[in-house]
Amino acid sequence: MSVMKGILGMLGLAICLHFQLSAQVYVHADPAVRQLMEKQMEINATMVGKSVGYRVQIFFSSGNNSREQAFKVKSDFSSKYPKVNAYISFKEPNFRVRVGDFRTRAEAFGFLKEIEALFPLSFVVKDDIAYVKHDYKNSNKE
Repeated sequence: MSVMKGILGMLGLAICLHFQLSAQVYVHADPAVRQLMEKQMEINATMVGKSVGYRVQIFFSSGNNSREQAFKVKSDFSSKYPKVNAYISFKEPNFRVRVGDFRTRAEAFGFLKEIEALFPLSFVVKDDIAYVKHDYKNSNKE
């Protein structure tokens, strides 16, 4: 009896996989929608500068050695995460070190979870971030 259930289960799985691999989706939309999407992709491709997003603040201090501490924290962070941008800023009376250029709060929190063991006092802040260019033309090719 259990052998029969196993065979039926495997047969069901094979059928599901066959239909999943051969399924196609067709989208019928007004051509104006496609034109608007292409126009927005052109605009996004030319954007440079700043946009509103999120960063993770890993350090802030207003003590006597706060400037030197900020540079040390930034250096330590950059050696561990060389692909993530780190920024030092001074907003009286604090030096701050913020890292990352995240478009969403969820992305920033995900990174916060990754670094919280090394930087336990870190938290997510809304900030102007460096706009990350996206190559829309090549992202749809598979």
